[in-house]
Amino acid sequence: MADYVQAEGLTNENPTNPTIKTELAQGATPKVMTSHIPKISTFSGDTTKQDTSYDLWRYEVDCLVKEKYSEAVIAQAIRRSLRGDAGKVAMRLGSDAKVNQILDKMESVYGTLERGETIMQEFYSETQHKTEDSMSWSCRLEEIYRKAKVKGVATKQEENEKLRSKYWNGLHQLLRDITGYKYDTIKDFDELRREIKLIEKEHNMKRTQTNMAVTSDTQEGNEFQELKGMIQQLSVKVTMLKKDNQRNDKGNQQHQQCQQPLQQRKP
Repeated sequence: MADYVQAEGLTNENPTNPTIKTELAQGATPKVMTSHIPKISTFSGDTTKQDTSYDLWRYEVDCLVKEKYSEAVIAQAIRRSLRGDAGKVAMRLGSDAKVNQILDKMESVYGTLERGETIMQEFYSETQHKTEDSMSWSCRLEEIYRKAKVKGVATKQEENEKLRSKYWNGLHQLLRDITGYKYDTIKDFDELRREIKLIEKEHNMKRTQTNMAVTSDTQEGNEFQELKGMIQQLSVKVTMLKKDNQRNDKGNQQHQQCQQPLQQRKP
């Protein structure tokens, strides 16, 4: 009987790994049933602690869902990852709460608070900060767009073109001036920011070399000015000494002239 069941494929056990089973449903993708509970980064909801942010924690959970882990495994992984107030939020839902119930509750407590329209307004109004490099600017822009997708006001289909356009138009004017041809020819957002990052790096290296040369010239110029000033000071001192000597010589001559009549009067 066991051989017949095995031959007909009626068992849901994986012969290569007895610890893994699959949930089979007609027309559905099999979900992984395993005794191993995947690890998710710890999340407590306390911003003063150095644990994972909610956005990153939620991303890890979404990845587990896409990997087709079973409902029970994902729920257990979530409960094990939660600490502090976040753990209490899940606890109040009860031990039989479904994954979607837990995620909806967590989103309502720790998710993005801004309205979708406000997030998109921020997306279109933001530009590269003065001290921000191009890669940091692109990552910040991506994060804003991700929040907009969560709120349902942005789509995956438009993501590449919207990010590509806004990223380049929000760059510093100098970077736009030297990368315009890249924007016109590269249609992929990730490829565009890689190319601009390279151009930015090369430009910064040239600027650093130029600044070093200017600094060197400035130092040489300063040293020359200092030397020139010292020479001028010495020249002034020499001139003053000459004048003093001339006055002394003139005084001696006058003294000698006064002494001569007195000497002539003596018998």
